[in-house]
Amino acid sequence: MHSPEDQFSDLVAGITALLTTRHDGLTVVHAVISACAEVLGTDAAGVLITDPRGGLAMVAASDERARFAELLQVHTEQGPCRDCIAENTVVSSTDLRNGDTRWPKFSAAAVAQGFQAVHAFPMRLLDDAVGGLNLFFTTPTELSDRQRHQAQALTDLAVLGLTQEHDQRRLERLAERSLTTLNERAHVNQAIGILAGTAGIDPDTARDRLAAHSITTGQPLLAVARAVTGGSLDARELAEFGR
Repeated sequence: MHSPEDQFSDLVAGITALLTTRHDGLTVVHAVISACAEVLGTDAAGVLITDPRGGLAMVAASDERARFAELLQVHTEQGPCRDCIAENTVVSSTDLRNGDTRWPKFSAAAVAQGFQAVHAFPMRLLDDAVGGLNLFFTTPTELSDRQRHQAQALTDLAVLGLTQEHDQRRLERLAERSLTTLNERAHVNQAIGILAGTAGIDPDTARDRLAAHSITTGQPLLAVARAVTGGSLDARELAEFGR
């Protein structure tokens, strides 16, 4: 029998495989929702994302109860997912039965649907929350630290599913990134060659000096390399760095 850790790893591997194929974002999101039920024991789940006008839109829900709870947050402009996105942090209510004063309308309606706990995890893109994954439970539920980490990891996979590009454009972007990476590496290698030749040191030492200057000054390695090849950073001076 698989351990919980093995089960989680297998589910993540399956979702990751979807990300590299032609499956669309919604397929990935629904796989994430299904994984939440398997490893976290959720009774329902849903995803809301921000729209260009600043509102929220429902992307997916595991069932009609979750769909109702998600749409309620959209229309009443209150709920854990809204706070989760606004504050870019996890927002939870472990027991909704007594009513949560943060979202009175949502709490009452969620309990009427049979939900007693909710946990909302931010969907982050470039450090900004662009949506939220809502996990619903029919009993009062507090997540452990391990479960919270797993939930956030699954939420991050949902973001990747919704933001990935497909088909030809996806291949073109990969080719563009590959060429850029190769060009940057060639530039760094050129700077290493200049530094090694000018200072009379071996390439590995030259690479270490280049990296040390980058870390100490806070400049990207490519910027340091360009300064060397462009002549604005003296190679002999740089050769003394990190000695």
